Amino acid sequence: MKNSIYAPENKYGYKISINHPKIRPLYEAYKKKIGAIILSDDERFEFERIIFKMIERRKKGA
Repeated sequence: MKNSIYAPENKYGYKISINHPKIRPLYEAYKKKIGAIILSDDERFEFERIIFKMIERRKKGA
C-alpha cells in the first residue's frame, strides 16, 4: 500500500494517511477552517469522516 491514502494499522485508529499528497492539502485546509494547529482525536476522526464521504460521492458519480 505504498501510495495508498489509507494509513497503516495504528494504535490511534486512524484510517486515512494525512501524509498522502492528495490528502495533505485537504488536511491543511480542514485545520485552517477549524482554526487548529494540531487536531484533537475527535477533530481527526471528523476529518476522516469527511474524507470517507468524499470517497463515497466519487464512487457514486463514477
